[in-house]
Amino acid sequence: MTPPPSRLLGRLRHSRPLHDPAIRTAAPLWLASKVAVLTLAWAASWIMYPARHSRAPLGWQEWDANLFRQIAQYGYFGPAGTPNKHQVAFFPGYPLVLRAVHLLIPSWVAAELTIATVASFFAVLALVRLAEDYQAGSGGRAALFFLAAPAAVFLSVGYSEALFLAFAIPSWRAARRESWTAASLLGAAACAIRANGLFFMAGIVLMAIRSPSGRRPSVFARLMIPAVPIAAYELYLRYTTGDWLAWLHAEAAGWGRSFRNPLATFQTTWAAAFGGQQHAPIAFMFELELASVAVLVLLTAMLLRKRQWPEAIYSLLTLAAMATGTWYESVPRAVLLLWPLWCMLGAAADRYRRAAMVWLAVSIPLMCVTAILYTSGNWAG
Repeated sequence: MTPPPSRLLGRLRHSRPLHDPAIRTAAPLWLASKVAVLTLAWAASWIMYPARHSRAPLGWQEWDANLFRQIAQYGYFGPAGTPNKHQVAFFPGYPLVLRAVHLLIPSWVAAELTIATVASFFAVLALVRLAEDYQAGSGGRAALFFLAAPAAVFLSVGYSEALFLAFAIPSWRAARRESWTAASLLGAAACAIRANGLFFMAGIVLMAIRSPSGRRPSVFARLMIPAVPIAAYELYLRYTTGDWLAWLHAEAAGWGRSFRNPLATFQTTWAAAFGGQQHAPIAFMFELELASVAVLVLLTAMLLRKRQWPEAIYSLLTLAAMATGTWYESVPRAVLLLWPLWCMLGAAADRYRRAAMVWLAVSIPLMCVTAILYTSGNWAG
């Protein structure tokens, strides 16, 4: 029997997106973060420029954002006549999306900001929902800690973090709910964007092993889907460079990321931070790198202690990748991708309110400084 019109209208009213509690929680926090970054970028264009009575342009396209744009515009080995083999260190997912969006939005910077704006909303929304799965009522707090992270500026510029999280967090949540097909397809998209996809997919595979429904051969076959974009990229690199692992070798050659003695890595970073040989902004960022590694170590230890094995695997692999290069580099951005940290903080904040206030009192100023450094053209990790 067809429901009466009044009941149908009621269902439509309650099916509107704004009636979704997760959206009502995520949207204001996401919007506030965008306004904050815009304000900090505007301030940076004035206070970080040396000439009097003039201002620098807003620095949205700095560092890796330039490399992503070059890949999207010219491919991995362009522009013509100026090949840069180090660019193959970046997985192709984000440049492909950027090129597609650029077909609709002619400005490269505007296309980058559009991707970051849309993807970061879905990342925050997914984080709110995931945190609620871990502990009811913690979603808003988890999102607040996430958006106040020192590296949060990278959710608003032409970097791949926001797009990666927009796929990776829903993939993790689907795996927790034993929706293995959705977890695999979303995970495949994330793996096409960043190498970090390998780390969290290891955690998802562990979830499947620990779950009765995940031990079926069909499930493990589906969980191999995320390997497809990685294998395709490996084949492309073999064809174009003759090197199966060209992206790993580019990481080592261009950014010094290769396995080295962790103690030597720490000592090199400490000297860069406190040795007095670096300019102040660079030294500050190395200090932040050290603090971020400390957070990573503490997070991994806590996850192991709590026996949250999939989350611990994700954190441990991230730590191993970040702490064994020439020096610590991009660790704040790696921490930004660790949703177990934000979910844990969101759950703990209700009980340890004073500690949560101290965390935010430290994190928010660091976020502001990092945003100003990035948008003024200084290195920001």
